[in-house]
Amino acid sequence: MVQGETKLRPATRTPQSSMLSRAGWPAWLAVGLAAAFTVLTLLVLVGATTSFDSRIIHALRPTDEWWGDTQKRYSPWMSRFTPPRMYLLLAVTSLVMSAWRRSWWPAIFGAGLAMVSIALTVLLKFAFRLPDPHGYVAATGGSYPSGHVVALVVCLGGCLLVAFPRVSWWMWLPMVAAAALLITGLLVAAAHWPSDILGGALLALALVSASSRLTVRRRATGVRPWET
Repeated sequence: MVQGETKLRPATRTPQSSMLSRAGWPAWLAVGLAAAFTVLTLLVLVGATTSFDSRIIHALRPTDEWWGDTQKRYSPWMSRFTPPRMYLLLAVTSLVMSAWRRSWWPAIFGAGLAMVSIALTVLLKFAFRLPDPHGYVAATGGSYPSGHVVALVVCLGGCLLVAFPRVSWWMWLPMVAAAALLITGLLVAAAHWPSDILGGALLALALVSASSRLTVRRRATGVRPWET
C-alpha cells in the first residue's frame, strides 16, 4: 500500500498544480489591469489628472497653431494606425488562420475580441464624453479612453494570440514599437490627453490578457487543455 500511494501522488498533484499555475497569472494580470483602469477612470472623472495632462500637452505643443518638425515627423502615424485599419488587420489574420487550420474558431476568437473591445470603448466614450485637448467632443464620443490605442493593442495582440499557440516575449516587441510611434504622434499633435492614452492601454491590455486563456482561444490555436 505504501508503494501504491507513492505512485499515485505524482499523478494527482503535479497536473493540478501545474494547471493552476499556468492558468492563474493571466487572469490575475487582467484583474490588476482592470483595477488600475478603474482607478485611473475615477481620477480622470474627478479632475485629478488635469494638471498633469495640461503640463505634458503644453510642453509638447504650446499652442494650437504651433506645428513643428516633431509634429510633422510623428503625427502621420495616427493615420497609419487608425482603428479601422487595425480591426481589418485582425479580421484578415483571423480569417487566414481559419482557412489554414480549417476551423471557424480563429475567426470566432478574432470577431469576439474585436466586438468586445469596440463595444467597451464606445460605451465608455459616450458615457463620459470628455473633451480632447482642444476642447472638442467628437460625434463618436469623448476623448477617454483613446480608441486609437485600444484598437492597436487589442488588434496586434489579438493577431499574435490567434496565430501562435504560445507567444514568446520577443514577439510582443513589434506591438510595443508600433504603440510607441502611435502614442508619440497622439501626444505631439495634442490629439489626446496622456490619461486618455494610459486608459486606452490599460483597457486593451486587460482585454488581451483575459482573452489569452479563454477556451475559444485554445480551440482557435488547436491547443488541447492539458497543453496550455
